[in-house]
Amino acid sequence: MVRGLTAVRRLALVPLVAWLAAGCGAAPPVPIPSVSPSPAASPTTIAPGVQVPTTEVKVPTYTVSTSHPLPSGVSAATVAQDVVIDNLIENVAIERGDAGLLPYADCGNWLAAEKQEILKNLASGIQVLSLTDRLESVLVGFQPDPANPDVVAAARVTGTETRTTQEEGKPPQTSRSQFDAILWFGRPPASQRYLVCDAGT
Repeated sequence: MVRGLTAVRRLALVPLVAWLAAGCGAAPPVPIPSVSPSPAASPTTIAPGVQVPTTEVKVPTYTVSTSHPLPSGVSAATVAQDVVIDNLIENVAIERGDAGLLPYADCGNWLAAEKQEILKNLASGIQVLSLTDRLESVLVGFQPDPANPDVVAAARVTGTETRTTQEEGKPPQTSRSQFDAILWFGRPPASQRYLVCDAGT
């Protein structure tokens, strides 16, 4: 009795299974949409052989000093953007050990100081593997530089520097430090941008 009922159930399921199989086979295939990768940020050249994503050279959030206003004709937005661009070029120059890039970011006393840093690293066998700065605030204004009468703008910049270095035969070391600096800017006749010509804390 049980065996007979089981056989009947099996026979009854045969048409159902055949129908489901036929139904599945008859359905048109569902196309899977292709996934396009998000477009990468287009690079922009900030110095010969130095390209960065355009998003990295946008004007940062900044404020303008009311107690030390900029001279007439000096754009606060341009100075704030050049704070970022000059910093990027300096960092690439230090990473590459290429002092030839520094004149695209610096002039005057600061150019000499940055060149000295690169020469010191090379002489000591220190390789800067990575150097990045996260800017936290930028205050643009004008304050005369006692060491350079050609200064046309200044900016007080705060943030955090992350630097990874390696000495020959030793493992890499990463350090982080806070900075709060005044940058003075000049605009040499051949330059289209404001360049850092001195710095102080």
